[in-house]
Amino acid sequence: MRMDEITEVSHCHEQGIRLSDCPNMRIVLVGVTESGKSAVGNAILGKKAFDEVGAKTRISFPCQGLVRGQQVLVVDTPGWEWFNVNGSSASVWPVKKEIMRSMSLCQPGAHALLLVVPLSFSFSQRERRAVEEHVELFGPEAWSYSLVLFTILDRKQLRGSTLKQEVKLNVELNKLVEKCGCRFHALYSNPKPGEDQVASLLAKIKTMMATNEEIMISSEKVLEHAREMEKEELRKLKEELKREEKILKVREARELRRSRRRMEQRTLDGEEQKYSPRYNTSSDPPLSGRSSFRQSCKQQ
Repeated sequence: MRMDEITEVSHCHEQGIRLSDCPNMRIVLVGVTESGKSAVGNAILGKKAFDEVGAKTRISFPCQGLVRGQQVLVVDTPGWEWFNVNGSSASVWPVKKEIMRSMSLCQPGAHALLLVVPLSFSFSQRERRAVEEHVELFGPEAWSYSLVLFTILDRKQLRGSTLKQEVKLNVELNKLVEKCGCRFHALYSNPKPGEDQVASLLAKIKTMMATNEEIMISSEKVLEHAREMEKEELRKLKEELKREEKILKVREARELRRSRRRMEQRTLDGEEQKYSPRYNTSSDPPLSGRSSFRQSCKQQ
């Protein structure tokens, strides 16, 4: 699929929930730490609904408001750390679990996942795979509800080109956008006079909702998937603990053997010093065999 192609996605009604059952627009923000998710939420709702810039979001948090005549619910989620994406289950799972918990805050489902990507960050294969891994926490069909939202601090970052051209120049960004059905948008910190970035974003989300035949990502399905994943993560955690205990026991046994060898060596050294002539404390030095014989003759 190319960037200039139009992708249409349809789903069976049994796989989700009809939009008509829930008139409010429900949006979940997903992205790496410091991608600007909270700032995006504030921009959409037009108020200070989420944490200040620089504050780390630790739990999923919802806020809603009337936006351009549309009731909108936005759920902010914790970001993941690039350096910890391939970490242990104990360090990675809590963030994933909290991201999935966001679906309990937008019952009965979400209309859109906004994948917040700062254009200032380098975006390699590692970053793309991390985004994909977290999107798929919402199920394999989540891509049909996803839109890449670029946060751009300064238009100079585009280096005189358009955002579409920038996306095409970055292979990994292009792949991510294509997985989202070529849907992307940008929020600039310095919008042009008369430019309504939020209205344009909501229009794109509504188009995506229509393409999805008014069906949402089901909260129930995602939360059930979260429960299954937690069981698996607990199993992995137990295995990790067993491996760590085994490694610890091996290290302790090795250190005990080394300690015993050091004690034995000290004992041997002590015995050698005890019987060495160098350390003999007698006042008279031992006589040689010939000297002893001469002294015996004199005594006779």
